[in-house]
Amino acid sequence: MSAGRPSLKVYVLVDDYARRRGFLGQHGFSALVEYRDALTTVRVLVDTGQDGQVVLSNARRLGLDLGQVDAILITHGHYDHAGGLLQLLDEVKLEGKPVIMHPDALKPKLAKRRGKLVSAGVPGLSEEAIRDRKAVPIISRRPVEISDNILSTGEIKRRTEFEQVRGFYTLGPDGLVEDRLLDDQALVVKMPGGLVVVTGCAHSGLINTVLHAQELTGEERLLAVVGGFHLEGASREVLERTVAELKRLGPEHVYACHCTGLRAFCELSSAFGPRFERLSSGSVVEI
Repeated sequence: MSAGRPSLKVYVLVDDYARRRGFLGQHGFSALVEYRDALTTVRVLVDTGQDGQVVLSNARRLGLDLGQVDAILITHGHYDHAGGLLQLLDEVKLEGKPVIMHPDALKPKLAKRRGKLVSAGVPGLSEEAIRDRKAVPIISRRPVEISDNILSTGEIKRRTEFEQVRGFYTLGPDGLVEDRLLDDQALVVKMPGGLVVVTGCAHSGLINTVLHAQELTGEERLLAVVGGFHLEGASREVLERTVAELKRLGPEHVYACHCTGLRAFCELSSAFGPRFERLSSGSVVEI
């Protein structure tokens, strides 16, 4: 990377697996995204896993000071992505720093597991709880510009017919209703070579997420997709169509972890070869 040219690092702080000695694995996702150019450094924490102590432990092992975070983006309100938020805000002084999330992230969240409804949300998560910890909740359905080159997607437009949200529930005015997870969003970084899209779970669909990022920015080139792709347990058709569409979009790099699933890891590796990498707790991506 030439002097002064923008660079990006993504530090994986939480993934389901830890394949580096000394790091902790736990079901969930958290990553620190660090953008640098000649004038500025911007650090965004994308999700907080389910346990703030795991985030902090892995951050310390990577030599990171989370007190230097400029903003936190919560991609959606599930426990494995937002569960560590309040604990983290208790431990790290982030006074006046924005915590960005969609309003539906604060709704009750449930999932069906083995035929039973179980809680999938974060008890006690609220705007007031964030304010009590001196951070600033930014509750928005629309994209939020974090810096000149970094923004959240806001609510993602659902375009493809093969990417569907199923098996999740929330409370509506008349009781239990299907949760389409409209709170699902991603982080977008505009780089000289194209977009870097960082997903939490991509419940909206990986392809929907990328298409939405391209529409928001007017940038067609896709430098990298990073994060959980929610393909674990996907049907053969959905998996094949997702991989085919992603190949058409032409990312230079594909970095997958968390809810992507073993079959999808294999398919992505086959499709993208050396351009694909499976991430885990402690992984560092440099772009």
